[in-house]
Amino acid sequence: MEHEQHQAQPVEAPQDKISSLTDAAKTLNSFGVIVFFVIVIEIILLFGINLYQNARFKSLSNNLTDLRTTLSGPEYQTINDQVESVISGTDRLQVVLATKVKWSNFYQMLNAVTPKDVKLDTINITSDGTFKADGKTKSLTSLAQALVAWNGGVATTPSPFTVIKLNSNGFVSSDGGRQVSFTISGQVDLGSVR
Repeated sequence: MEHEQHQAQPVEAPQDKISSLTDAAKTLNSFGVIVFFVIVIEIILLFGINLYQNARFKSLSNNLTDLRTTLSGPEYQTINDQVESVISGTDRLQVVLATKVKWSNFYQMLNAVTPKDVKLDTINITSDGTFKADGKTKSLTSLAQALVAWNGGVATTPSPFTVIKLNSNGFVSSDGGRQVSFTISGQVDLGSVR
């Protein structure tokens, strides 16, 4: 008998399956489809949001137009006039504040140059420094002294005015006696009272 020799055949180790190019293409293709759908959904959402915002803007614009029409009616005229008055007053106040005039300095200077027996009852000053004032004094002499002091100042204090003129004067009965009433006008020296 012949002795057969068997030699052991080597056992092959299992190998991993190598991905084919078509498998990779399928994965990329699936990923691309998902990305495409996400982008399409985002575009649709953005388009819808844009339409919604445009419709809302038109609605609010129409409401605003209707309200403006209603508010401009005759029944709201008094309120509109009051609002305009407040706005113009605020604008004038801003102009006065912007001049940065220290009105306390003006009144201190005015008090220092005004004789003791002269009293100013009213004084109106515009934002550009133009003024008009009404007052009383005991005599024409004290009125003349006041006009000189207001024009040139006194030894210790300059005048707060650049121009001053006597508009009118007359006699009135006041405080149990006769006094001289007067009206003056002119220009405040805004530079000296800042």
